[in-house]
Amino acid sequence: MIRLSYKCAIAMSLLAAALPQSKAADVVMPVALASLQPGQWQLRSTTAGTPPKTLCLGDPRILLQLRHGALSCNRFIITNEASYAVVNYSCAGSGSGRTSVRVETPRVIQIESQGIADKSPFEISYEGRRVGGCPLTKQAIPR
Repeated sequence: MIRLSYKCAIAMSLLAAALPQSKAADVVMPVALASLQPGQWQLRSTTAGTPPKTLCLGDPRILLQLRHGALSCNRFIITNEASYAVVNYSCAGSGSGRTSVRVETPRVIQIESQGIADKSPFEISYEGRRVGGCPLTKQAIPR
């Protein structure tokens, strides 16, 4: 009986330790992304003929799920190094993906992502470059 209780206690401890990690992984910033400079970024696809995307980068985690936009997705960091991150994510009912980001400098990155979006597979690759500050809009101008 003691042996069974001991095994249960170990299993419960392991389960309890695992739960906070999975929730924390959803909000934790991968180390590589923390080094990126905020501002206006241009993402150029490595596929010929695809027009570049421009975005105002405040929270770099948006780069982790480019095909799923601002959807609320669960993220799990697979690799978390100073200049390289790999993240798996799942968006309930909307698909999933795996994204790798290689930071060459705080202003230049390489992004590769693949997964399922709109019930179809996707695979994308971008080179991202910071091109300046974010343009101010009338709402953003202090009065």
